[in-house]
Amino acid sequence: MRPPQHIHRHHRWLIAEGATRTWHRFAADVRAQPDLARRRFAWTLTGGIAIGVGLMMALVFLVRHLEGAGRLAWETPLLERIGRLQWFSFSTALWAESPGNSVFMIPVVAAAAILAAWMRRPLRALAILASFFMLDLLVLAGWLAWNRQRPHLIAGGIASPGLHSFPSGHLSQMVACYGLFTWMWIRGSRSAVERVLAVLATASVVAEVALARLRLGSHWPTDIAAGLIIGGVWLVIVIVALRRAEGEGGR
Repeated sequence: MRPPQHIHRHHRWLIAEGATRTWHRFAADVRAQPDLARRRFAWTLTGGIAIGVGLMMALVFLVRHLEGAGRLAWETPLLERIGRLQWFSFSTALWAESPGNSVFMIPVVAAAAILAAWMRRPLRALAILASFFMLDLLVLAGWLAWNRQRPHLIAGGIASPGLHSFPSGHLSQMVACYGLFTWMWIRGSRSAVERVLAVLATASVVAEVALARLRLGSHWPTDIAAGLIIGGVWLVIVIVALRRAEGEGGR
């Protein structure tokens, strides 16, 4: 004899029930946004991808030209000096780069997007996801355009994976995602001191991860610089998309 339907519902996992309710609420809230707000949001991000890819190609051309002309010879001695830092050891750098690692960032981004969706802020949830996952298209464009080899100057290149070096995906994603969180934090705060502290906290974490990536020998300095630029540009694009959607009545 088949058990009553309510018994099956009683035995559903709480996390599955919560995920289902959040998804249905999020989907309903997205559909409830004004059509013009949704179009403005989508088209701004689409145009931003085109702008970002164009900028990425320009950076690839510039850095390849500088490297071919021998104007980046300073990178090797700089990395070697960073690799000899006593107060920032290799093991410390492994821990310090964690906030920029995808293993750390993906759960943070997912949790922030879920929280925004649950609080009935669908555009913010979409912006959070776009700041991380759509940025991969720009980074991938740089990797496909130039297979720059990573440095093998520190610890025999043990922290230099086989992936392309230019630009730094860690730094670009950090600037875009944490920058968006900081912007939202600043918008919600009425305290000037708190706003300043928010910016300083984000800048400190980004600087820490940038130094850690150099200390590990995972990137050339120009890889880090390109990651900061691409991440910053994508951050601006996501914020503009969100503001334009909100300007058309989007929540």
